[in-house]
Order: sequence, then structure tokens, then C-alpha cells
Amino acid sequence: MSAQMDTEDSKNILREVQKLHKEALRNGVLTSVQTSSLLGGQTAKEVLLGQGYTPLSASLGEDASPEEHRDWESVETLLSKAFAAGSECPRVVLCGGAGMGKTVVVEKLVWDWAAGSCLQHYTLLLRVCVRALCMHEDSLQGLLLSTHTHLSAEALTLAVQTPHKLLLVLDGLDDLQSFLSDPPSSDTLVHDPWQPAGGGVLLHSLLQGSLLPGASLLLTSREHVPLETVRCTYILGFSRAQRRTFFQGFFETGAEDVLDHCERAVGVSELWACPAFCWTLCCVCTARRLQQECLPNTLTELLCAVTHTLLQDHGMDVHTARELLSGLGKLADHYASLGTTRCTRDDLITCGLEPFLSTLLLPAFLRVVGDDLTSPDVTFSFLSPVFQEFLLATSFYIDQSEHNGDGTLEERQDLCLEFLAGLSDPAQRKLLEACVGRLGSGRLWDFHVWLMSATARVLPGNEKRDQWRILRLLHHAHSPALVRESLASCEWRAVGYGGLRGPDCAALAFVVSCVGEMKHLNLYMSSLTEEQAEKLTPAVQLARLISLAQSHVSVSVITCLARAMREGQAAQLDLNYSNLGDEGVQNLCVPLESSSLQILRLRACALTPACGEALSKLLSVSKLRVLDLSANDLQDQGVSRLLRALGPSACALQELSLDHCALSGACVAPLASAMCGALSALKTLDLSGNVLAGDSLELLTHTLQSGCCSLMALRLFDCELEDSCCPFLAAALQSNNCCLTELDLSVNELHQSGGILICDALRSPTCSLEKLCMGRCELTGEVFSALGSVLGSGVSRLKHLDIGLNPAGETGVKHIWNALKHTHCRLQHLDLEMMELTDTCVDELCEAITANNSLTTLILKNNGLTDSSVPRLVKLIQDHPMVTELNLQYNDFSEDVFELMDSCPAIRY
Repeated sequence: MSAQMDTEDSKNILREVQKLHKEALRNGVLTSVQTSSLLGGQTAKEVLLGQGYTPLSASLGEDASPEEHRDWESVETLLSKAFAAGSECPRVVLCGGAGMGKTVVVEKLVWDWAAGSCLQHYTLLLRVCVRALCMHEDSLQGLLLSTHTHLSAEALTLAVQTPHKLLLVLDGLDDLQSFLSDPPSSDTLVHDPWQPAGGGVLLHSLLQGSLLPGASLLLTSREHVPLETVRCTYILGFSRAQRRTFFQGFFETGAEDVLDHCERAVGVSELWACPAFCWTLCCVCTARRLQQECLPNTLTELLCAVTHTLLQDHGMDVHTARELLSGLGKLADHYASLGTTRCTRDDLITCGLEPFLSTLLLPAFLRVVGDDLTSPDVTFSFLSPVFQEFLLATSFYIDQSEHNGDGTLEERQDLCLEFLAGLSDPAQRKLLEACVGRLGSGRLWDFHVWLMSATARVLPGNEKRDQWRILRLLHHAHSPALVRESLASCEWRAVGYGGLRGPDCAALAFVVSCVGEMKHLNLYMSSLTEEQAEKLTPAVQLARLISLAQSHVSVSVITCLARAMREGQAAQLDLNYSNLGDEGVQNLCVPLESSSLQILRLRACALTPACGEALSKLLSVSKLRVLDLSANDLQDQGVSRLLRALGPSACALQELSLDHCALSGACVAPLASAMCGALSALKTLDLSGNVLAGDSLELLTHTLQSGCCSLMALRLFDCELEDSCCPFLAAALQSNNCCLTELDLSVNELHQSGGILICDALRSPTCSLEKLCMGRCELTGEVFSALGSVLGSGVSRLKHLDIGLNPAGETGVKHIWNALKHTHCRLQHLDLEMMELTDTCVDELCEAITANNSLTTLILKNNGLTDSSVPRLVKLIQDHPMVTELNLQYNDFSEDVFELMDSCPAIRY
């Protein structure tokens, strides 16, 4: 009974202690004397009491962005899950850069607990003072009592007896980096809350669970904490929707207008996931609106306005202001060179800031840790890492000393270079010069020369990240004249710009707008968002060729790009392998109807028969000359829809690719009919990879002989054709009305009978064929003999012959070597891949090439040539420079002859 009474008494005492503690926590916020500042952001008191708190996005993964992933949870949700009742002693580190809202999130959690609205399964939420951990040895109990003076030692002793009901909060692990990087040995860890120990030991005792085992921990850090005993939650900041909510809460009227303007401001979108930055941005915009001034158009202009306000508020003259910014720039450089986040009073004195230690101005730029600015223990850090880089850039133009020269420009951080670019623009630096005087003209000229030189060096290269960097600098400089002058002296190489972010899109669009055109907008393997596509609109409108092959683009993105192209000058659009689907293509086609587009590539875009009508309408009214629909599941039904909707009116289409579209012979009849009507201008038709077996080609060959068809290239690669189709093809080739100059029959079972028929057609003086492909057609030596006779007859016009992978073998190829010796042979390209050729054929080969005066390309891949043939082949090519390519890949060569073949650039092996 006594034990039960003691337990009940303890619970009653703890309830009273909890009530007192909650009241003290709330009063601590209510009586806080901290004030918000332009760079430091809002205080927790203002956020909590002003009901202006906007939830932040968070993730359990380090590599995440609220703009790219709209389904991330709020940080409150993740923390509620982590510290839910029943969780086994969670230890969570809340990670996020400066100004990302870590402290406000923690204060909101503490405030809500004190108000009784969350985490009520914890008896007490206790702060562990990070500064106190760094000072001197103490016990955990002593630290907690010094922080929470309203608690008695007896009450705290009672509370720590049930550690699983305690949540300890440490805000600012960054100040304990030395403890984290140098953990104490396990035998030095403490277990007793009353046992004094150094800060490192106490910290690791809590993290390892030897001290207050079962207690929950919530810590904050700017950087990832690589400890197995903790779980990191990463603050991503404001998503687009959360940012809108913040702006709407800040501005009584016109929030959408301000937000829309800021979205377009150069350099702002990279930073405004950060709540503290959004606060600064909104404060400046409010002041500019009250003064009826224009809102800032760039990040540089924004920070010039911040600097102007801070200096003006303190009534600083030009000379003193220049001295202050120069000193702060040196301090920023000192930070960067040492890789530190904090500096001492001596560091400030070294950088020339001693005259300002006694003023109230330094806290407007620097976070001060310590109550007395004259104390040697006081430390300083920049309120904003972004402003730190701005000051570094500003000092480059203000401080004319030799150590701060342009020789180090290449080594500066990207953000600093962007500020240097922005400050080179007179309009952006106007407010800064109003309070510090004119920037050095020599330094401004030095930067312009460096930027033009870097542009001329980088843009012709292949490194896309270097190109992005230069494009963004040109964007920040915001000088069309500088862009045109920089690009006038170099050839801009169209590297693949896959992986573009929003700022890169805006920069690319700005530069293209300045020069007025872009030959090739290469967005290969992109994953554009609708916002990024909108930013790219000027570049899309001015590009001649746009490549989005293998890209992940939504229907809304493709619609946005198509709308831009409607007003643009692009002649070619490549969307191969982009998985658009029927809806994507339907949304693409309507805007393109009135565009300048002539070539549209939609290979493997997941299209079905349902897209036929939309494509047909596009063909009927557009300037389209080339349409590639290969590798889509169109089927006969899709082709029929496409052709039926065209109607009788002729369209401009000259090349149609339908290879590997699951077609059968049933598609041939509507195609043949259309080629005498709407497709009468068609020059190239590719039906490869479809099953066209049987007599399905008869109708098509009749069309070729009709005189109403202008087809010049017919590709029937791997269509399961047999020799039964050859009489129709041979008849067409001999017709006076047939315009074919290219025929691909490779990978079909033509055999000897079919091959002989084709050879007989080639003997006709009316046959116009110049390119014939019959690789892997089961052709025999008799067919090769017939081909040799045709080539040497003086009648054939053949210039390109592909007859590899046939069983005629080396004996059959002899007929081709003999044909090459004839003066009437016009052959320029000969492919004899995998014909079982050996070194014994090399003499005849050399004789043939020596006698021939037309051949430029010879393909001998996958044969049995060995090292012994190489010297003769090398000499042959060296003596006959007309042969520009001899392809010997996949023969039986050893490494011993590689160097010899390397001496002849025309040989590939």
C-alpha cells in the first residue's frame, strides 16, 4: 500500500511539475526580447504568436527537392511519426541549411507540446543548452537545472527515473562539431545524470543511450550527421504551394502579383525554398511597394537593396560604409579560406572591423554568440551564407588591393561569380553605389574580360556543366550586348542539356533571346517540369532543331512546348523514345498545325491506333515533310485511320517511317492507294520489321508503275518476304514510270530464284536503282555471278551494294572482285560482311581496288582475315586515297598489327 501511495504521489508531483514547466515554456516565448531582422529572419515568437507559421516540406532522404517531388510530407508529420507513442527511444536529427527553419520547427514543437496539442505522452520536453555543453564540465542534471530554473532538483530527479517519458532537445549540433568528429572511448561514457563530465562525453552518452537510456532526442544540424545511433530528417523548405501560402500570409493585398514577379527574378528561384530568404525577399518587396519603387528583378538587385536599407538605417556615410563592406568581404574570404563557419573577435580585428565592434551595426550582418562584444570568448558567423558570398563579390569591386585581384576568379564559388556578374550591371548595383560610391571601373572591366574569355573557351566544348555555369553568369550580368559580343567570337556547341534545372532553363532562354537564334536545342534525356518548359519558351521559339529524345515529358509539358513552337521557327522536333502516348501526341499536334515544323520524329513513343486522326490532321494542314512513327503499336487499324482521315488532298509529306509498327499485308492496299492521292509527294517509305508475307506487295508495285507515284526509296528490311514477291518487284524496277533509286530487301528469304529475278531487272536500261541491300537473303554463288555481270555491264546504275551474310562464300565474292575491275562499274559502297573471306582473297581484292576508280567504302566486317593480310591492306589504302573507309572490324587480328593499322586513318578495326 505504501509503494502504491508513493507511486501515486510521484505521478501527482510530476503532473504539477509538468504544468509548471509548460507555463514556463510558454512564458519564455511570450517574454522573449529577440527581434526579427532583415537578414536573420523572423523570430520564433513572431512566427508562433503572429499565427504566420507555414509548414515546411521534409524528407527522410538527403537528395530531394520540394519542387521536384510534390508528395513529400510536412516536417511536423514526419516528427509526429518519429516520436509517436510507443516509439522505441527515437533519436532524430533535423538537418537543414542556414535559414531553413530548424529552430522555428523545434520551437513550434515545444510550443504545441506546452499547449497540449501534441506529444502528450512525454512528461517533459527539456532543452539541453548547446553553449553550456561547450563551456565546462557539468552533469546533465546540472545543465538541465541551469536551463530550466523553474524546476527543482527533486522534481528533475523524479522525472529522470522514467527516461522513456522525456524528450530532450539540442538545437545547434554545428557548435559541437569537434565533439562529433572526436568521440570519446566507450569506457568514458557516463550513466548517472548527476555525474559531471565534459560536453563531448555527455553528448555521446546521450546518443549512445548510456545516459538516460530510453529517452528521446531531437537535435538540429546544418549538415548531415553520420552516426548510426540517429536518424536524419531533412528539411527541404517551402514547396511551391507552401511558398504561396507564406506570401499570402505576408501581404494583405497583391500577394500573387509579387509572387509572380519574384518567380521571374534572376537567381531568386534557387534560394526561395529557404524560409529566411523568403522573409528577406518579402520585407524588401514591401518596402519597395511602399516607396512606389519597382520590385527587384535579380538576386543581386535584391541584396543591394538589403545593403542599402541596413546602411541607411544606421545613418552611415559613404566612406564608413565602404570600409565596413570591405572588412566584411575580407571576413567572408577568411571564412572561405579556412572552411569555418565561425570566427573570433581577433579575426574581425584582423579584417579591419575593430571600429565597428562597439556599434549596433555588426549584429545586422553577423550572428553574435555571446553577451559582450568585447569579450575574447564571443564568436561571430554570417546571418546568411548567401549574403556572405554577396559581400565577397562586393569587396572585389571595392577593395583594389592586389591580393583581391582577378587572378582568383576561376577559383571562386558559383554564387560569388553570379554576384560578380550581377554587380557588373549598372542597373543592378545602383542602390549599392548610392551608399558606398562608384565601384572600381578597372575591376569591372577585368571581370567583363574574364567572362568573355571564359565564354569563348567553354561554349565550344563538351562539358555541359561548364556551359550551364557560363550561361548563368551571362544571365546574371543581364547584358544582351555582352552576350552577343561574347558569342560572336566562338562556335556554340549544342551539348545535351538533359538535367536542366529551372535557373538553367531561364539562363539558356535569356542567352538565346539575346543572340536571336539557336541551331540545336538539345534536351536529350530531360525530365522537364511544366515550370521549366515555360522558362524555356524563348529558346524553343528560336531553335531550328529541338531534340527531346529519351525524355520524360508529361502531357502538360509537351503542350507547353508545342504552343511555343507554334510561334517559333523550329523545322525539326525529335521526340524518339519519349513515351508520349496518344494523349501526348494529340496535345502536340494541334498547336503544330500552324508551325514551321518540317520533320517530326516519334519513334517508340507508345502510340496506338487512336492517334491516327490527330496525326492525319497535322499532315493535312502543316508543312511536315518527314514523319517517323517507327516502333509504335499502330497496327493496320492505325495506318488506316491515318490515311482515311487525310482525304484526297495531297499533303507535303515526303518521308514516312512505319517500321516495326505491328503491320501486316492488309496495310499495303490503303498505302498504295494513298500514294496515288494524298501521299503522292512521298519519296521514302520504310515498312521494315513488319510481316508483309505473301502477295501483299503486288498492289504496291502496281502503284510504283502507275506514273502517279514519286517514291524513290522503299525499305522492306526483315518483312518475312519470300521469292514469290520478286516477280512483282522486278516488274516495277523495269517500268519506265518507276522512280525507285533505293531498295532494301535485307533479311528476307529471297533465295537464288528471287535474287536472279532482281538481277535481271537491274540489266534493264529503264531501271533507276542506285542502292540495293540484300544482306542475309540466302543468295547463292549463281546470284553473285549474276550481280557481277550486271555491275560490269555498263547498264547498271548501282552505286551502293549490300550483300553480306549470304552463303555464296569466298567463291561467290570472286565475281564481285572481277566486276570491280571493269571500267563500267560505278560502285562506290560495297558491304561484304560475314562472307567467310580469308587471307587467300586478298590478292584479288587488291587487284580489284587497284583497277577500280569509283569505290570509296568497303565493309569486310566479321570475316576470317588475319595479321598476314594487314601489311598489304594498309599499303593498298595508302596507295589509293580514294578509298576513305575500309572496315575490318571483328576479323582475326592480334594486337601485334594494331599499330600498323592505326597508321592508316581510313582503316577501322
